[in-house]
Amino acid sequence: MLNFKRITPEDKEIFDSFYKYKDVKNCETAFANLCAYGFALNGEYAIIDNTLVTRVHFELNKVICYHCPIGAGDKVAIIKELINDAKEKGFTMKMMIDCHDLFRENFCSQFTCEKKREYFDYVYLRESLATLSGKKLQAKRNHVNKFMKTYSYKYSKIDSSNIRICIDFSKRWLNYKIKTNSDPDIEGYESEIKVLEYFAENFDSLGLIGAGLFVEDDLVAFTIGSKVNNETFCTHIEKANSEDYEGVYAMINKEFAMHLPAEFIYINREEDLGLEGLRKAKLSYNPIELITKTVATLIQDGTES
Repeated sequence: MLNFKRITPEDKEIFDSFYKYKDVKNCETAFANLCAYGFALNGEYAIIDNTLVTRVHFELNKVICYHCPIGAGDKVAIIKELINDAKEKGFTMKMMIDCHDLFRENFCSQFTCEKKREYFDYVYLRESLATLSGKKLQAKRNHVNKFMKTYSYKYSKIDSSNIRICIDFSKRWLNYKIKTNSDPDIEGYESEIKVLEYFAENFDSLGLIGAGLFVEDDLVAFTIGSKVNNETFCTHIEKANSEDYEGVYAMINKEFAMHLPAEFIYINREEDLGLEGLRKAKLSYNPIELITKTVATLIQDGTES
């Protein structure tokens, strides 16, 4: 029987030890995400044959989604163990596939697979977001230049000492969305506030990096994220008051990329959730990669290959 453990901030050192094996850049396996969304997904992990396996519960102890194993062990053998474990416990087993070749060659007949465009991650070169160079990003440079000419602003670090201002900002954002009925994703914003509360309690232990833009001492935008692997940073939450400050999203995006540690070559700005406006905005920054997300569901009466 496989023994999975609830993921907590105290497990960060264990997760960090597997980064050397981790070439995928997807946001699902970001340690901070797995911890912070525990209230909704009950993230868990196990070490099997010197390999890290993580999973989340789409429906507690009924529908469980595994991520591809990370480490030096025999991944095919490990996935077979996961399949057998799910069958023994009566779970509906799903896998979020990023190890496409391995899965296609060994497990295709046992699962039904569905590409989920709304979950594709948008990955950018950090340098591209920091400089906004090139013809394709001319409009972004224009937004940044207008912001700089219009407002007297300050870029400052967000950390455990001041993250509460981001929570207050997000609560005002949520109240505005409810009052104006201007966004269908109210539940998503409520979840983000829960995540921010978790970030506030565990900022340093999660290895978070954050920053904000201030105009006349008022927070007008903020970004918070964390390391996904040794070369990739993931932006978990970004908010800005674009109603009152034109170009503020372009500005926080550029400034944050400029100030990130040089070790990060890539920035993952996560998915668009199928929201047309968000998809258009993410595509407009000229991503170098869209990480394909395929959800595979174990055929209940399938047999092991």
